[in-house]
Amino acid sequence: MHERTVTTRRQFEGRIINLRVDEVELDNGRRSTREIVEHPGAVAILAWDGARLAVVRQWRHPAAMVLLEIPAGTLEPGEPPLETARRELAEEVGLGADEWLEGPRFWTAPGFCTELMHVFLATALHDAHAEADTDEILEPAWMSLADAIAACDDGRIADAKSIAAIAWLARQLRREG
Repeated sequence: MHERTVTTRRQFEGRIINLRVDEVELDNGRRSTREIVEHPGAVAILAWDGARLAVVRQWRHPAAMVLLEIPAGTLEPGEPPLETARRELAEEVGLGADEWLEGPRFWTAPGFCTELMHVFLATALHDAHAEADTDEILEPAWMSLADAIAACDDGRIADAKSIAAIAWLARQLRREG
């Protein structure tokens, strides 16, 4: 299966995302349109001290509520995902890490968005302050893995990247025994 792009129209260009509409031709010859949100990609960080996971509370305007999430952020142009993860961990929770493990990568919404999320496990944590983004207000906190899993189950953690990453961490730790 494959779709061939026939035409592309740029509808919007923003600071973080762009919107384009592609006319595509399917393998069977039919044509259709695809509305695509272009996103540069992002990282999500599991900052794990061996007993607790760093999380942040943050107002999310599209959700119209405060969400409890793992630290995360958008890739800057040309910035490798690991560098983004290091930067975001310091900005969002004031931590650095001596050990990094690249976890899974996944498309956040492949039906309409190009955002590829890179998950990292950060361990051997230490203080590392960096200036937070001026347009964000974050409240860092710590949770045990059991509480983080329960929070995914009961809806206190309700964003996909955090749920997927926490499930991956639980599997990693179970493999380690």
